[in-house]
Amino acid sequence: MFKKTLLTSAIVLGTLASAAAPTSVLAADASNSDTNTEQSSSDNSKKTTDTNVIAGSPVKEADPDIAHVETVQPTAAKTKAQGALVQATAGATSQQQQAFLDMAVPMAQKAADKYGVYASVMLAQAILESGWGTSLLATQGNNLFGIKGDYNGSYVTMKTSEWSASQGWYTIYANFRKYPSYYESFADNGDKLRNGVSWDSSYYKGTWKENTSSYKDATAWLQGRYATAPTYASSLNNMIETYNLTQYDNDSSTQAPGDVNVISVNNPKAIYVPMVTFNGDTMGKATRGLQNNTPWQTDQTKTYNGHVYYRVSTNEWVEDTYVI
Repeated sequence: MFKKTLLTSAIVLGTLASAAAPTSVLAADASNSDTNTEQSSSDNSKKTTDTNVIAGSPVKEADPDIAHVETVQPTAAKTKAQGALVQATAGATSQQQQAFLDMAVPMAQKAADKYGVYASVMLAQAILESGWGTSLLATQGNNLFGIKGDYNGSYVTMKTSEWSASQGWYTIYANFRKYPSYYESFADNGDKLRNGVSWDSSYYKGTWKENTSSYKDATAWLQGRYATAPTYASSLNNMIETYNLTQYDNDSSTQAPGDVNVISVNNPKAIYVPMVTFNGDTMGKATRGLQNNTPWQTDQTKTYNGHVYYRVSTNEWVEDTYVI
């Protein structure tokens, strides 16, 4: 059997280059005035266009529970909304950018591993949506993705601009989820990408690692769903490439043979930790288990149904639920 240590490597970035100014329009069709409730796709009273949806990704409407950073109105002194994301680097120094990455990267990696998505994509989204964590929504609510509603009853209320074909731009007050830390924000976004919206659990399936060949497939899928701008995917790609965010994607396929880490395992409800086997994409139960509170080497990870599994023998794996 192998042994594994989950160590977060030090984040070392060179001089941060300037990112091109990304642009995006609102994700939500704001003809629904209830900003905290996902709309049903069976509601034929709402008509949305798909002129901003990329080919191959037709959707009835974009996710209504997302409001983008440029639409959140902390004060009334906002000029006419242009439907564009603020430039992510505006107002954020290199030191602030580095501090944001130092704090956010381990959290994004943990959430990405849990839900089987790309840490690089979530980091790019967070940077764009929160302006490197400098937005009011980020500083007051640790909300990096503009997700509306409440989190375990906690929320912050802000003005936000909405759009409908009949009314044009108009302003409302909306509740946005308030998180204890950035991690809950990343995890909530990861959960959304993995489990979709109320009317379609596979709404974001094109962002799942098992359904993609690279992060570019995931960003293309987000366009028209998470945001309706025809440049949303290219904005995310530019951010990922400019800041080399792919270095934070955990991918066992890129791990060198013999490169091992150490995990410690625990099952609080039993004296052993169960293992599973994989036959291609089919999971089975192993006939053996690992003793509680013991370290094991591992050289590979595999994402399956939103969980990360760590290989501890030739074809025996431990679910992340039991990894300390």
